[in-house]
Amino acid sequence: MPNIIFNADDFGISAGVNQAIYKAHTEGVLNSTSIMITLKYVSDALNLAKKMPNLNIGLHANLTNESSILSSAEIPLLVDENGKFKHGFVNLAILSVLHPKELKRQAKAEIKAQIDKALSCGIKLSHLDSHRHIHMIPSIFKAFMELCQEYNIPRLRFVNENPLLTIKSTRSKEWLTDGGLIKNLVLTSCAVANRILWKYKSDTYFYSIVNTCKITRDKLKNIKIPAKYKAVEVGIHPGMPEIDKQNIADVFDDNILKDYRYKELQTLLDKTVEQEFS
Repeated sequence: MPNIIFNADDFGISAGVNQAIYKAHTEGVLNSTSIMITLKYVSDALNLAKKMPNLNIGLHANLTNESSILSSAEIPLLVDENGKFKHGFVNLAILSVLHPKELKRQAKAEIKAQIDKALSCGIKLSHLDSHRHIHMIPSIFKAFMELCQEYNIPRLRFVNENPLLTIKSTRSKEWLTDGGLIKNLVLTSCAVANRILWKYKSDTYFYSIVNTCKITRDKLKNIKIPAKYKAVEVGIHPGMPEIDKQNIADVFDDNILKDYRYKELQTLLDKTVEQEFS
């Protein structure tokens, strides 16, 4: 049986998400999370982390939301004059074609600063990944590879989910209308490019993109993991929207308020989910 990594993204993004991650680890199967070290609720996340010594914590590197660590003079491709990130995945992908070397240099500098901040907060990083999966963009991915080597970080998320395997095991057809399949094809195409360009290989299978943000218990039934992988990472986004609705002024992403956050928390609280991977 492969090693199972249940990883919750967005640690530090809000009070509700932080509390959901704490509950999913202390009462459920969650064994890994990725922290957004630049966001408002990171102090709350760090305080909760002290109560969860057995929880692996990686960096959920951020190049798309809120403010950077470095100044606009240092990373002008990435942020506006106020230091706010100004691009999403698509624009960063375009920049990677137009300015590949400069984008890589600036992205590497900012992510390095985020790694240094996480380490200074006492976090021993178990892995690297990124918000919106922007690290899969080939020129940015190369920067992540180099930083993993420089800091001796054991694992870098590699989005390699086989969509046919997921679709065969998924009864609902939400992926036809919610963009999950398209998102998967974009990211797995990036994975192919990263294999070819940088000779990158991963022994961990990543599951969640086709059913992105809808990992309910039924989505994990009959899940098929290719035999060549030693581990599987289930990427998931638990939350407690009822808490975040009380702090609505701090919510910059409406996805934090979606019901699926609570449903994914329920998935993690069901310890029988581990049986699907036997």
